[in-house]
Amino acid sequence: MIQYRKPDFFIVGAPKCGTTSLYYYLRQHPEIFLPDYKEPHYFGKDLKKRSNEFIDNDDEYLSLFKDAKSNQKIGEGSTFYLYSKSAPREIKDYNPGAKIIIMLRNPIDFLHSLHAQFLFSGNEDESDFKEALNLEEDRIQGKKLPKNIDMLDKIYYRKHAFRIPGQIQSYLRIFGDENVAVIILDDLHKNPGQCYIKILKLLNVDTNFTPDYSIQNPNKGVRSFWIRNLIKGNKNDLAKLRGIFFKKPIGVIKYLINRNTRELKRKPIQTNFRRALMNEFKPSIVQLEQIINKDLNHWKSID
Repeated sequence: MIQYRKPDFFIVGAPKCGTTSLYYYLRQHPEIFLPDYKEPHYFGKDLKKRSNEFIDNDDEYLSLFKDAKSNQKIGEGSTFYLYSKSAPREIKDYNPGAKIIIMLRNPIDFLHSLHAQFLFSGNEDESDFKEALNLEEDRIQGKKLPKNIDMLDKIYYRKHAFRIPGQIQSYLRIFGDENVAVIILDDLHKNPGQCYIKILKLLNVDTNFTPDYSIQNPNKGVRSFWIRNLIKGNKNDLAKLRGIFFKKPIGVIKYLINRNTRELKRKPIQTNFRRALMNEFKPSIVQLEQIINKDLNHWKSID
């Protein structure tokens, strides 16, 4: 067993809610260590993973943190821990003193952005957002699944969005309110410094450090879906081939992905469909307001 230290904190999600930006901000802090590998998804045994790109070995998981200094707080960020019913207890059992960071966004914009991200990554093959949501029940039954999806839970869009308030309650109950920080993406955009200091206080590190607050992970599109599918479907084989000649990654896959990437403005959601979604999600927003004790009235508007 490798004797590296266990993580002190976990960014548990949600995806497309500013986690990449926060990860970037925290990595700059001299008293914080976050690995290059952002989403190991070691916990969450109930998640339906279909790819070996996720880590399931404790030695491999701990080796992510081998370069951390003794005076640094160690963290990791796996955004689908917030989807998993078992992840809160698994993390608590692994490190009872762990701190938890949760990031949230208006559920409609969250799902819209998530769908676009999955189109980019190859986890989704239905380009129409509304139709992708309509396919959810079939997909829960194992039908009409994207060929290269690496985790089935990713495309259970509505199901997991509706469950987020209850999942937050689980983290608060298991870890205690004082060990959980909830950050709203709107607040991160408006006042990143205030949100950053809130997290630094949670982690008990120097609050005087100021990072570069540039926004990370903007909406992206692919130049070629054929190339995207080629990379997605053969990523593990390419990594194994690289391993024969080089012990460490040399950036070939990242280079191919970057060459096939273009910035893309998302097509807006039609007003009638947005209104219908808001009617669905409004009770969840009200529930969330009560759980985190924050006014989210601006989320209830379709403007």
